[in-house]
Amino acid sequence: MPDNPPVPGGTAHLHLDPLGGIAGDMFVAAMLDAAPDLIPEAQALAAGIGPGVGVETVEQSDHGLRGRHLALILPDTQRGPRHYGDYRELLAELAPDQGVAARALDILRRLGQAEAAVHGVTLDRVHFHEISDWDSIADILLAALCLERLQVGSTSTAPLPMGGGRVRTEHGQMPVPAPATLLLMRGLPVIDDGIAGERVTPTGAAIMAHLTPSTALPMPARRLDRVGHGLGTRRMEGITNLLRVSLWQPASEAGQDVVGIISFHIDDQTGEDLATGLDRMRALPGVLDVLHIPALGKKGRMVARIEMICRRETMDQAARAALTETTTIGLRMREEARMLLPRDTAVAQTDTGVVRTKSLIRPDGSRTIKAEMDDLAGAGDHAARQRLRGQVETPG
Repeated sequence: MPDNPPVPGGTAHLHLDPLGGIAGDMFVAAMLDAAPDLIPEAQALAAGIGPGVGVETVEQSDHGLRGRHLALILPDTQRGPRHYGDYRELLAELAPDQGVAARALDILRRLGQAEAAVHGVTLDRVHFHEISDWDSIADILLAALCLERLQVGSTSTAPLPMGGGRVRTEHGQMPVPAPATLLLMRGLPVIDDGIAGERVTPTGAAIMAHLTPSTALPMPARRLDRVGHGLGTRRMEGITNLLRVSLWQPASEAGQDVVGIISFHIDDQTGEDLATGLDRMRALPGVLDVLHIPALGKKGRMVARIEMICRRETMDQAARAALTETTTIGLRMREEARMLLPRDTAVAQTDTGVVRTKSLIRPDGSRTIKAEMDDLAGAGDHAARQRLRGQVETPG
């Protein structure tokens, strides 16, 4: 798998209200509370980490508000990896598909880069001290699973609480937020609510950095789909230690929104180098697609016509990437309205394993179900793939 595999997009919008703060387990608990149908798959995935490893979700109450708490089950003698490369190898091996793997590896990479910057070492020499053995593997893996299965494509957040005081680490006492956590919070909205303690953990901050949230729900209007409450372990005076997540879908039957379009032509960059640059552009948060279209340009030259489709709020970032990853000296930028059919995702259990599907509702009310090709690929030859497709693409 590439070092930085492209992170999948999606149509759902995720909004976070980190009243108590955010930690990896709080995020996963909130997402599973919003989508309890994912709990069996999450438990099966966690069980694959090692013998005796598992997760439980327990409904609890804090200051009168119900929520879900995530508890990791570990053998007493089991200790997790410590080096970045070990974490990366394990996550790539455990992830059930490329989408989950890409999201998990991006979260880990951001965490590793922050630790590398704090300690003045290269990424491959990062030795994790402040994240907790198998807990972080489970948190990162299950967070990626929830984001992928719920097709999260954009995110917004209310301000994160800064917390305060000091925290004990293997390097001695450190201010809160811890150094790597603070780097990961760069660019995110924060608030000082006067309540001390570690309110944002390194893994929670890495998940936020992966999501690259804006500060408000995007326009046009959205339809509320799911709400989930994740509870932390700590109990605080006068405030619920709660992370609320809400998932939003396009408001209309055929959802409409506005996307950014960036286009340019290339006639002086090698195919190998251009392909590498386009892959890096596809991996950017907010980039929905990058098209490479052969064309005939001036003086009869073959040119590559490149068109990027991105979220409106990330157009500037995408444009800068185009100017640094390719040899183009100029861009055309515009905004376009688009229409999306309402859709949802599901997971089908078959004889050959799990197959993810997307279900679309056409304007006449009919439903179209499509299986993910990555999941069909392991079924065998063309005839076997067609048989499996027929099993999962038939409306129930």
